[in-house]
Amino acid sequence: MEIHLPKLIPGIFCLAVSLFGFRLIAGSVRGEYALLGGVLAAVVFLYGLRLVWVWLEERREERKEMPSREELQVRPWLRSRAWRRREIVFGNPVGGAFLLLAYLFFGAPAVFFFWLGIAVPTTRSGENLLFPGLLMGSVLSFIVIGLTYWRLRYRRYGDSVCRLITLPGVVGGWLKADVECALSADPDNTVVVRLKNMVQTSKRLVEVWRMEQRIVVPVQAEKRIIVNVRLQIPRAPAQRIPPLRPGFLERISGPVWLLEVEKKVPGIDFFARFAVPVYGAPETPILSPPGQANVPDSAGHVVAVATVLAAAAGLLAIVDEVGSLAGLYRPSAEWMTSERLQREFDAWSRNGYYPPRIEGGCGKDGERFRADWKPLPPNTGFLTWWGITRMNYERKNREYAASGFSLESTTQYTDCSGIEKVQATWVRK
Repeated sequence: MEIHLPKLIPGIFCLAVSLFGFRLIAGSVRGEYALLGGVLAAVVFLYGLRLVWVWLEERREERKEMPSREELQVRPWLRSRAWRRREIVFGNPVGGAFLLLAYLFFGAPAVFFFWLGIAVPTTRSGENLLFPGLLMGSVLSFIVIGLTYWRLRYRRYGDSVCRLITLPGVVGGWLKADVECALSADPDNTVVVRLKNMVQTSKRLVEVWRMEQRIVVPVQAEKRIIVNVRLQIPRAPAQRIPPLRPGFLERISGPVWLLEVEKKVPGIDFFARFAVPVYGAPETPILSPPGQANVPDSAGHVVAVATVLAAAAGLLAIVDEVGSLAGLYRPSAEWMTSERLQREFDAWSRNGYYPPRIEGGCGKDGERFRADWKPLPPNTGFLTWWGITRMNYERKNREYAASGFSLESTTQYTDCSGIEKVQATWVRK
């Protein structure tokens, strides 16, 4: 069974982006911007879940139409829903929401890297940023430009549909199909029809054989036309033909046949590509009435489990960060570990707050701390330490006093091992 990657990949991409975005926002932004960023991340997360769910539902519906196991053993092309229905659609792999995310997560960093390479070619340490900045900016720009090109081509031409007449196409016989598409009217009505045989290597698909035909098709403005594809496929030693009884790996990485229809026009060229069934044996009669095949949906189960785990991880992350945010807006409301206090300290200090007083203590779960927070006065600096020894505190107090800092608060407690620990905050105008 084929995997519809154009629908699955955007869903996984949205899930990953939303989780990364939520962690980034929750760790560095506070106030109304944190709330807005959290809502946007949640929306992207739900949209990604929806895309993956739709993909799973389509697989479930497809399996309901699957022929019997006996029939699939002699007609493996019926595994594909599009082939089974004799209608293959070449459409838009880049949706509007996905393109917007691409601009945000590829386009914005591309601008930043270009600016970094041009405006800041070297750092204070002497590190050269010109080449890395321009390289990263060029790579990200290439991705954005490619996605934008696909989107613009779809806006111009829409969906192209290949309706199979022969099922399957036969090496040594014919591949016949009618391709319905929208072409731009111009004096040259030549359309190139190309059939390619591809094999999967360790890195990419490699072409091993092709045939090409030029067809003159009268094109009328603003009207969809039919390109009659009639290709007699000769046998050649270089061809790789899909087996009639493929294993699981052969279904995923076996040889494929691609039918391409292309027309050169001013601006964005027309191009459509269809994966078509081409085999080395003629079509066989139906052995039994269509019925659901008892074939495990391994890929669907893996994606379903991965989606559930991603959703669970996302919800846990959201709950954890929302709890953290709630704790930030309730100073001294709860005791926390030193690591949690460090995260809150980083977040509050970046937004212009400081802890005038920190308390520590030993609880049943180890050392715990809590802090008050208030806005830092203008033109004021501060230093804070917690959980340090009395000797370390006295040394720092002398150093900071010599640098113009004044002690604002200090608290003490005895830690779980019986050692006196100190918390202190210094400020300087």
